[in-house]
Amino acid sequence: MASEPITQRISSDLRRQIHEGILGPGALLPSEPEVARAYGVSRQTARSALQALEREGLVIVRPRRGRMVRSNQRLHWHLSEFERPDHTVLTTSDAWETDIESQGHDPTHQELDVERITPPDSIATRLNLDRRTDTVVVRRHIRYIDGKPAIISDDYFDERIVEGTELAEPEDTTRENILAEAGYEQVYDIDEIITRMPAPAEVKRLGISTGTPVAEHIRTGYTAENRPVRVMVSIIPGDTLILQYTIPT
Repeated sequence: MASEPITQRISSDLRRQIHEGILGPGALLPSEPEVARAYGVSRQTARSALQALEREGLVIVRPRRGRMVRSNQRLHWHLSEFERPDHTVLTTSDAWETDIESQGHDPTHQELDVERITPPDSIATRLNLDRRTDTVVVRRHIRYIDGKPAIISDDYFDERIVEGTELAEPEDTTRENILAEAGYEQVYDIDEIITRMPAPAEVKRLGISTGTPVAEHIRTGYTAENRPVRVMVSIIPGDTLILQYTIPT
Protein backbone atom coordinates (compact mmCIF):
# COMPACT_ATOMS: atom_id res chain seq x y z
CA MET A 1 0.00 0.00 0.00
CA ALA A 2 1.32 3.42 -0.93
CA SER A 3 2.40 5.56 1.98
CA GLU A 4 0.39 8.64 2.94
CA PRO A 5 1.51 11.72 0.97
CA ILE A 6 3.72 14.00 3.04
CA THR A 7 1.28 16.93 2.78
CA GLN A 8 -1.53 14.81 4.22
CA ARG A 9 0.76 13.44 6.91
CA ILE A 10 1.67 16.94 8.08
CA SER A 11 -1.99 18.00 8.07
CA SER A 12 -2.98 14.86 9.96
CA ASP A 13 -0.34 15.43 12.60
CA LEU A 14 -1.38 19.05 13.20
CA ARG A 15 -5.08 18.08 13.11
CA ARG A 16 -4.44 15.48 15.81
CA GLN A 17 -2.71 18.10 17.99
CA ILE A 18 -5.72 20.39 17.59
CA HIS A 19 -8.26 17.67 18.43
CA GLU A 20 -6.24 16.51 21.45
CA GLY A 21 -5.91 20.06 22.76
CA ILE A 22 -2.14 20.20 22.39
CA LEU A 23 -2.85 23.20 20.18
CA GLY A 24 -5.83 24.76 21.94
CA PRO A 25 -8.21 27.51 20.81
CA GLY A 26 -6.28 30.67 20.01
CA ALA A 27 -2.93 28.87 19.85
CA LEU A 28 -0.56 29.84 17.06
CA LEU A 29 0.32 27.09 14.63
CA PRO A 30 3.94 26.70 13.57
CA SER A 31 4.84 29.03 10.71
CA GLU A 32 5.47 27.74 7.21
CA PRO A 33 9.29 27.87 7.66
CA GLU A 34 8.96 26.07 11.02
CA VAL A 35 6.79 23.32 9.52
CA ALA A 36 9.19 22.99 6.57
CA ARG A 37 12.16 22.53 8.90
CA ALA A 38 10.35 20.15 11.27
CA TYR A 39 9.23 17.80 8.50
CA GLY A 40 12.11 18.30 6.08
CA VAL A 41 9.90 19.60 3.26
CA SER A 42 9.73 22.67 1.06
CA ARG A 43 7.90 25.77 2.19
CA GLN A 44 5.31 25.21 -0.55
CA THR A 45 4.56 21.75 0.83
CA ALA A 46 4.28 23.19 4.32
CA ARG A 47 1.93 25.88 3.04
CA SER A 48 -0.29 23.31 1.32
CA ALA A 49 -0.55 21.29 4.54
CA LEU A 50 -1.52 24.33 6.58
CA GLN A 51 -3.98 25.54 3.96
CA ALA A 52 -5.77 22.19 4.18
CA LEU A 53 -6.54 22.98 7.83
CA GLU A 54 -7.81 26.42 6.82
CA ARG A 55 -10.23 24.86 4.32
CA GLU A 56 -11.53 22.54 7.05
CA GLY A 57 -12.25 25.54 9.26
CA LEU A 58 -9.87 24.37 11.96
CA VAL A 59 -7.64 27.44 11.78
CA ILE A 60 -7.97 31.11 10.94
CA VAL A 61 -5.37 33.41 9.40
CA ARG A 62 -4.68 36.75 11.05
CA PRO A 63 -2.51 39.49 9.50
CA ARG A 64 0.82 39.93 11.31
CA ARG A 65 0.01 37.02 13.62
CA GLY A 66 -0.20 33.87 11.52
CA ARG A 67 -2.48 30.85 11.64
CA MET A 68 -4.44 30.30 14.84
CA VAL A 69 -6.61 27.46 16.08
CA ARG A 70 -10.29 28.34 15.71
CA SER A 71 -12.64 27.82 18.65
CA ASN A 72 -16.18 26.47 18.48
CA GLN A 73 -16.91 27.72 22.00
CA ARG A 74 -18.77 30.87 22.94
CA LEU A 75 -16.72 34.00 23.43
CA HIS A 76 -16.25 35.71 26.79
CA TRP A 77 -16.65 39.49 26.82
CA HIS A 78 -14.48 40.55 29.77
CA LEU A 79 -16.55 43.50 30.96
CA SER A 80 -14.56 44.00 34.18
CA GLU A 81 -11.42 44.74 32.17
CA PHE A 82 -13.17 46.87 29.55
CA GLU A 83 -12.09 50.51 30.14
CA ARG A 84 -10.55 50.12 33.61
CA PRO A 85 -7.44 52.33 33.95
CA ASP A 86 -5.36 49.34 35.10
CA HIS A 87 -6.87 47.00 32.49
CA THR A 88 -6.95 49.05 29.29
CA VAL A 89 -6.41 46.05 27.03
CA LEU A 90 -9.94 46.05 25.59
CA THR A 91 -10.51 49.73 24.98
CA THR A 92 -9.15 50.02 21.44
CA SER A 93 -10.00 48.18 18.23
CA ASP A 94 -6.56 46.55 18.13
CA ALA A 95 -6.93 45.38 21.71
CA TRP A 96 -10.43 44.08 21.03
CA GLU A 97 -9.11 42.09 18.08
CA THR A 98 -6.26 40.66 20.17
CA ASP A 99 -8.68 39.51 22.88
CA ILE A 100 -10.99 37.84 20.34
CA GLU A 101 -8.04 36.17 18.62
CA SER A 102 -6.73 34.82 21.93
CA GLN A 103 -10.03 32.97 22.33
CA GLY A 104 -9.74 31.33 18.92
CA HIS A 105 -12.11 33.51 16.91
CA ASP A 106 -11.70 35.87 13.98
CA PRO A 107 -12.46 39.58 14.62
CA THR A 108 -12.87 40.24 10.92
CA HIS A 109 -13.70 43.95 11.07
CA GLN A 110 -16.01 46.57 12.49
CA GLU A 111 -18.21 49.31 11.08
CA LEU A 112 -18.34 52.80 12.60
CA ASP A 113 -20.82 55.60 12.05
CA VAL A 114 -20.77 58.88 13.99
CA GLU A 115 -23.84 61.12 14.27
CA ARG A 116 -25.15 64.12 16.16
CA ILE A 117 -28.73 63.51 17.24
CA THR A 118 -31.42 64.47 19.72
CA PRO A 119 -30.94 61.97 22.55
CA PRO A 120 -33.55 59.22 23.01
CA ASP A 121 -35.44 59.51 26.30
CA SER A 122 -33.45 56.73 27.98
CA ILE A 123 -30.11 58.33 27.05
CA ALA A 124 -31.20 61.84 28.01
CA THR A 125 -32.28 60.56 31.41
CA ARG A 126 -28.99 58.77 32.06
CA LEU A 127 -26.88 61.76 30.93
CA ASN A 128 -29.11 64.35 32.67
CA LEU A 129 -29.83 66.10 29.36
CA ASP A 130 -32.84 68.02 28.06
CA ARG A 131 -34.17 66.52 24.81
CA ARG A 132 -35.62 69.90 23.81
CA THR A 133 -32.26 71.69 23.73
CA ASP A 134 -29.39 69.21 24.06
CA THR A 135 -27.60 67.15 21.44
CA VAL A 136 -25.52 63.99 21.77
CA VAL A 137 -22.72 62.54 19.69
CA VAL A 138 -23.33 58.85 19.12
CA ARG A 139 -20.59 56.53 17.88
CA ARG A 140 -22.32 53.46 16.42
CA HIS A 141 -20.24 50.29 16.09
CA ILE A 142 -21.06 46.92 14.61
CA ARG A 143 -18.34 44.46 15.59
CA TYR A 144 -17.94 41.37 13.39
CA ILE A 145 -16.65 38.02 14.67
CA ASP A 146 -15.99 35.03 12.39
CA GLY A 147 -17.37 37.03 9.48
CA LYS A 148 -20.77 37.75 11.08
CA PRO A 149 -22.18 40.75 12.98
CA ALA A 150 -21.76 39.88 16.66
CA ILE A 151 -22.27 43.04 18.72
CA ILE A 152 -23.95 46.40 18.29
CA SER A 153 -22.17 48.89 20.54
CA ASP A 154 -23.36 52.52 20.53
CA ASP A 155 -21.61 55.16 22.66
CA TYR A 156 -23.47 58.37 23.57
CA PHE A 157 -21.78 61.60 24.74
CA ASP A 158 -23.03 65.07 25.57
CA GLU A 159 -21.96 67.07 22.50
CA ARG A 160 -20.68 69.92 24.70
CA ILE A 161 -18.17 67.57 26.36
CA VAL A 162 -16.69 65.92 23.27
CA GLU A 163 -16.91 68.73 20.68
CA GLY A 164 -13.41 69.30 19.30
CA THR A 165 -12.12 65.91 20.45
CA GLU A 166 -11.49 62.70 18.51
CA LEU A 167 -14.73 61.29 19.92
CA ALA A 168 -16.69 63.69 17.74
CA GLU A 169 -14.84 62.66 14.57
CA PRO A 170 -15.96 59.88 12.18
CA GLU A 171 -12.75 57.84 12.57
CA ASP A 172 -11.90 55.11 15.02
CA THR A 173 -9.53 56.18 17.77
CA THR A 174 -6.86 54.12 19.51
CA ARG A 175 -6.56 56.38 22.57
CA GLU A 176 -8.30 55.59 25.85
CA ASN A 177 -7.99 58.84 27.82
CA ILE A 178 -9.81 61.36 25.63
CA LEU A 179 -12.54 62.13 28.17
CA ALA A 180 -9.96 62.52 30.93
CA GLU A 181 -8.00 64.99 28.79
CA ALA A 182 -11.21 66.97 28.32
CA GLY A 183 -11.63 67.12 32.11
CA TYR A 184 -14.25 64.37 32.48
CA GLU A 185 -12.40 61.27 33.64
CA GLN A 186 -14.59 58.21 34.16
CA VAL A 187 -13.90 56.67 37.57
CA TYR A 188 -16.80 54.23 37.91
CA ASP A 189 -19.59 52.64 35.87
CA ILE A 190 -23.09 51.42 36.50
CA ASP A 191 -24.05 48.41 34.40
CA GLU A 192 -27.56 47.24 33.53
CA ILE A 193 -28.29 44.00 31.66
CA ILE A 194 -31.69 43.32 30.14
CA THR A 195 -32.75 40.22 28.18
CA ARG A 196 -35.47 40.73 25.59
CA MET A 197 -36.49 40.15 22.00
CA PRO A 198 -34.78 42.34 19.38
CA ALA A 199 -36.25 45.45 17.79
CA PRO A 200 -36.61 45.41 13.97
CA ALA A 201 -33.64 47.77 13.54
CA GLU A 202 -31.47 45.46 15.68
CA VAL A 203 -32.52 42.43 13.67
CA LYS A 204 -31.37 44.23 10.52
CA ARG A 205 -28.04 45.46 11.94
CA LEU A 206 -27.14 42.08 13.41
CA GLY A 207 -28.53 39.94 10.60
CA ILE A 208 -30.41 37.68 13.03
CA SER A 209 -33.87 36.13 12.94
CA THR A 210 -36.71 37.87 14.75
CA GLY A 211 -36.98 34.97 17.20
CA THR A 212 -33.42 35.30 18.51
CA PRO A 213 -33.36 36.83 22.02
CA VAL A 214 -30.72 39.46 22.79
CA ALA A 215 -28.99 40.85 25.86
CA GLU A 216 -28.94 44.62 26.16
CA HIS A 217 -25.94 45.81 28.16
CA ILE A 218 -26.09 49.45 29.26
CA ARG A 219 -23.00 50.98 30.86
CA THR A 220 -23.14 54.53 32.23
CA GLY A 221 -19.77 56.07 33.09
CA TYR A 222 -19.41 58.65 35.86
CA THR A 223 -16.80 61.14 37.00
CA ALA A 224 -15.57 61.48 40.59
CA GLU A 225 -18.22 64.21 40.97
CA ASN A 226 -20.91 61.65 40.04
CA ARG A 227 -21.57 63.31 36.70
CA PRO A 228 -22.64 60.87 33.94
CA VAL A 229 -20.49 61.47 30.86
CA ARG A 230 -20.96 58.42 28.69
CA VAL A 231 -23.59 55.80 27.96
CA MET A 232 -22.60 52.66 26.07
CA VAL A 233 -25.47 50.51 24.83
CA SER A 234 -24.50 47.09 23.49
CA ILE A 235 -26.86 44.56 21.93
CA ILE A 236 -25.61 40.96 21.93
CA PRO A 237 -27.45 38.01 20.33
CA GLY A 238 -28.23 35.38 22.94
CA ASP A 239 -26.16 32.72 21.16
CA THR A 240 -22.98 34.81 20.68
CA LEU A 241 -21.20 35.81 23.88
CA ILE A 242 -20.83 35.16 27.58
CA LEU A 243 -20.76 38.41 29.60
CA GLN A 244 -18.06 37.90 32.22
CA TYR A 245 -17.27 40.00 35.30
CA THR A 246 -14.55 39.76 37.91
CA ILE A 247 -15.89 41.25 41.16
CA PRO A 248 -13.78 41.82 44.33
CA THR A 249 -15.16 40.13 47.43
